Amino acid sequence: MSRLDGTVALVTGASSGIGNAIAARFGEEGASVVVADVRREPKLEEETSVFEKLRDAGADHEFVDCDVSDPAQAEAAVEHAVETFGGLDVLVNNAGIYYQYRAHETPVEDWDEILDVNTRGTFLCSRAALPALQESSGKIINLSSIFGLVGGGQSAAYCASKGAVSNLTRQMAIDYADDELNVNALAPGVIRTAQNVEWRRNNPEVIAEWEEETPWPRFGEPEDVADAALFLASDESDFVTGTVLSVDGGWTCH
Repeated sequence: MSRLDGTVALVTGASSGIGNAIAARFGEEGASVVVADVRREPKLEEETSVFEKLRDAGADHEFVDCDVSDPAQAEAAVEHAVETFGGLDVLVNNAGIYYQYRAHETPVEDWDEILDVNTRGTFLCSRAALPALQESSGKIINLSSIFGLVGGGQSAAYCASKGAVSNLTRQMAIDYADDELNVNALAPGVIRTAQNVEWRRNNPEVIAEWEEETPWPRFGEPEDVADAALFLASDESDFVTGTVLSVDGGWTCH
């Protein structure tokens, strides 16, 4: 028996990177998966489509076009999952964006966009999903970041958005504990995704800094985060709630 047999999972931002790996891992473990994203195909040409991975796993799956910062689209994504598969057991709030600026150099429109996707999107999708998750005593897994736990250079808006996600996770864990609804977050470190590919290709000095900050002798892969998400989605984590689990190769040990 697979670890997520009979469950229904909605994963936002699931076409690329960490979301792609989480959705595929859930499918491999028996979940029916709704891929919610503003695009169908991965951002990197060399990345395998999540739909190909889900087909190979024999997993039931659907795609829904979803801008998580739009309340109507967040609600529609949840409704699609419930109507198609009969309920909802796991919500993964993965959709996120990242621009680099110091605070005084941050354009207001970029601040707003980062907070809209990373923080507002997490709230809107959770709000839409909570009635169905209360019925199933389900799981919410939010994607925070190491920069939701510690400061990061030239990342004012991103740090603010992910810090909010970390504490929203703790707050929702308290509010929904009586429903036996687990709310946790993952805080990835440097993970090899499209979000940082340009730095990895063109900024050796940045890579050297990241390597120095990461005690583990390699950067993370999306699958490292997917394995942690699987634990939080499974019955094995039933007494775990309000936790922000670092998947960072030791970055936040400093």
